Amino acid sequence: MHISRALLIAIVICSQQCTHYVDSQDNLASKTNNEPGTSIPSHVTVTSWNDMPFSGIAQKNGKWIGEGYAFYIFDLISLKLNFTYTIIPPNEHILGDENNGVLGLLHKKQKVDMAVAFLPVLPEMRQYCAFSTALDEMRLTAVMKRPHESATGSGLLAPFERTVWILVLVSLIFVGPVIYLFANIRAKLWHDPESERFSLTSCFWFVYSSLLKQGTNIVATTDSTRMLFATWWIFILILTSFYTANLTAFLTKPQFTLSISSLQDIVHKGYSWVTYKGRTVDFLLSQNNYNDLSLLNMSKRQGKGVFKYYEPSRTILNSVSTRRLFLAEAHYLQTLIFQDYVNKTRKHLVHSMRCTYVIMPGSILITNRAFGFPHGSIIQKHINKMLLRLVQTGIIQHKQEEDLPLAEICPVDLRSTERQLRNTDLLLTYKVVVAGYAIASIIFLFEIIYALVLYRVKNNKQRHTRNSLSSKTKSRKLSVDNFPLKKRINFLKGDPLDIYQDAENVLMQRKQQFINGRSYYIVTDRYGNRRLIPIRTPSAFLFQYTA
Repeated sequence: MHISRALLIAIVICSQQCTHYVDSQDNLASKTNNEPGTSIPSHVTVTSWNDMPFSGIAQKNGKWIGEGYAFYIFDLISLKLNFTYTIIPPNEHILGDENNGVLGLLHKKQKVDMAVAFLPVLPEMRQYCAFSTALDEMRLTAVMKRPHESATGSGLLAPFERTVWILVLVSLIFVGPVIYLFANIRAKLWHDPESERFSLTSCFWFVYSSLLKQGTNIVATTDSTRMLFATWWIFILILTSFYTANLTAFLTKPQFTLSISSLQDIVHKGYSWVTYKGRTVDFLLSQNNYNDLSLLNMSKRQGKGVFKYYEPSRTILNSVSTRRLFLAEAHYLQTLIFQDYVNKTRKHLVHSMRCTYVIMPGSILITNRAFGFPHGSIIQKHINKMLLRLVQTGIIQHKQEEDLPLAEICPVDLRSTERQLRNTDLLLTYKVVVAGYAIASIIFLFEIIYALVLYRVKNNKQRHTRNSLSSKTKSRKLSVDNFPLKKRINFLKGDPLDIYQDAENVLMQRKQQFINGRSYYIVTDRYGNRRLIPIRTPSAFLFQYTA
């Protein structure tokens, strides 16, 4: 009870102080107006342009009427400072220069006393006019049609960023040679050539098979190599655990992202864009000096930039696609999307079909906005004081937010709880399978070519061997024909002694090998077949005939 009473007393005191502060500010403003040479004229002329919902002018009953947030604020100021105003429209609803648009009227001091519009505070515009107290902050961004697929790409690659995948690939390439070098250096230092004679290919396959949790055909027998193997296995365990967990999270509840988030993405990824002619983007790109939007000149020179005059919202949204953006102020784009959302809701469309458009999360330009005055204006000081009070009390911000819902309108991620595995999530799997079969087919083709080459080389060697054997056979026949008649008769009759003597000359040219306690000649016949011929001593011949 005491606490509530104390709070009530504090609120009453605070309200009295605020009332006293407002009254004092009003008295100060009235005193300032009554000072000689500083009073505001009873009637002023203003200009504006069509930039709804911020400002707009329309002719009714032959008189120009102001609309939007700017004239709501300006009407409060005119009532407070007790003056009336007349609207003079510009020749074009653009920023312009010293001769055209809103800046042209401000540059010629005798035309208008101020511009009641949310003009961007740009350094390039200060040569034409002066600015009031900053009203709000303008954020230029882009709107596009909501793409069907997220920028994260395939589900199999979604758990890791591109940098992580590159580092994993680098580790796969370098760990195998490191193990190979360690094993070979250790074998040379310890003079143990038989210790861990790993080949480079086997080390590569060990790294690859460990990543896929498969077995290997190499065994570590030294402590240093075992530590290398254990370190790689721990790395694989952690990597696969994180990948499995993130893949499960992505497939169950993914986060939808766009492929653009900055001005650099729009230019470097080749997006087309549309914007209003004579507004902030067009004005900055027409300047000769470098500014925050100069990068857009690259796509403008490529014919990807289109400038249109102020048009209704339906025409703007119809010109937008997944590869064509509309560049404008963020609050203005939120108003367009909200109106489109309301119209589709009245048509009883499903929720996923209502949010057709999405705003880029980043911004391409951030700057303040304010009213414009000619240089040396006598009313600028008085208007600024009242604008400062309106900004500090939050009236301008409240007026902008009352036309929009409290919840975010059609966010980038709709956060839908329904999630089914789509064919596009497995698209990379199909690519991996096709690539694997293609590589296997190419390797198989090379194996066939290699086998054919080996077969031809072997046939050529055998043909060469047969030719050499036939030539030796012919030479032996000639040598037999040159034998004396007695030796030839004994040879034909099969005289063992002469056969042994003549065969010895032939067999001594062949290899001799001791097999199972017995000596053999290894002879290759003319067909390339190898035969074993036992070597018999002369005593064996004598034993054969005496038996």
